[in-house]
Amino acid sequence: MISGASLWAVVLRHTRMWRRDPNFLLGSLYWPVLDILIWGFLGSWIQQARGGQFDNYEVAALLGILLWQIIGRGCNIMCVTFAEELWSNNVINLFSLPLRIGEWIAASVVFTIIMMTITTSTCMLFIALLYNVSLWSIILNYLLFLPPIFFSSMWLAFICLSILVTLGKRGAELGFVIAWFLMPFSGAYYPVAVLPKWGQALSSYLPMSSVFEGMRGYVMHQQDPTAYLIKGYALSIPYAISSLLLFVYCFNRSKRKGLARLAD
Repeated sequence: MISGASLWAVVLRHTRMWRRDPNFLLGSLYWPVLDILIWGFLGSWIQQARGGQFDNYEVAALLGILLWQIIGRGCNIMCVTFAEELWSNNVINLFSLPLRIGEWIAASVVFTIIMMTITTSTCMLFIALLYNVSLWSIILNYLLFLPPIFFSSMWLAFICLSILVTLGKRGAELGFVIAWFLMPFSGAYYPVAVLPKWGQALSSYLPMSSVFEGMRGYVMHQQDPTAYLIKGYALSIPYAISSLLLFVYCFNRSKRKGLARLAD
């Protein structure tokens, strides 16, 4: 049984830490807003320059940016919740408390959802101010494709956390770059058909690539996205469960060896 008090205590710890250090909040807002500005205006230019073939490409580009933030930024935020304990040499103190690993995981997921809600809301505010698109349409399409994207974010986050809990501080950089390494193969900003054959083969195993393909087909050509969504769910949910179990295994194994070594 997960204790609500323990869960909320971890959420409050990270919330107050982010509120106290503006660098964390700036990193969560600055880069997503920059993506909205650069790639959004690029989408506007492509749609205006090429005409009918790229109908609604601006909306598709903005949705791709929003949904990718859930994967890239969401994964990074989950990693920071554990990495911060390593950087502050607090990991031993934290897990010496009556805090179960399940409670810490649940708290980290809740905190990530809170932060991504703030990030997404800020991005949508800039979309409403800067682009001549229907914000209501953006929101509805965003909610349609969000769930499998969220599961994709979670399985990547737990893989990164598994690296952190195994290698400690030495694995921090590797843990942070995994999601961004897969970004070119996810099809967030362009169809996977433009990738080389080996890139398309890799992309076929990534649940987010199916979701992004379905999103573009639905927004730009009014194609039924059901098959793409089903594939996204069929891959992302088992991946998320498997990576969660992997993290729990790596954590327990690391705990037996001594969590103090992770801070070295």
